[in-house]
Amino acid sequence: MFELNGHSREIVEKFHVFGLCEYESRVYFALQVCGKTKVGDLWKKAGLPQSRIYYTVQSLVVKGLAEITKNYPLEVRAKPFLRFANEFLNERKCLLGEIEDMIDGYREAVRNNEKFVRVVV
Repeated sequence: MFELNGHSREIVEKFHVFGLCEYESRVYFALQVCGKTKVGDLWKKAGLPQSRIYYTVQSLVVKGLAEITKNYPLEVRAKPFLRFANEFLNERKCLLGEIEDMIDGYREAVRNNEKFVRVVV
C-alpha cells in the first residue's frame, strides 16, 4: 500500500466512517492517488490479496465510488470523494429526519395518554 508521509493508514481509516471496509478503503485510496488504473495492477498498489481485487472493485462501483473506464483489460478510476461524501451526508440527514418524525409521533401519543403506546425493540 502507498505510504504518503506515513499518513496513508490514517486516511484509509477515515474512509471507514463512510461505510467502506478495509479493502474498499485501500483500493479507493489507491485509485485517488494513481488515477485511472488497470485492475490487474491495482491489487499491488492497494496492498490487497490478488484474489480479492475484482470483488472489491465491483463493490466500489456499486457504491458509486469508482467507475469502469475500459473492459479489456479492466480499468477503473475513482469518482470524486466530495461528491460521494455529500450524497452520504444527505442520505444520513434524511434518515435522521425520519427518526425524529417517528420519535415525535411517540411523544405525541404519550402526551395524549394513549394506553397502547409501547416501545419494543
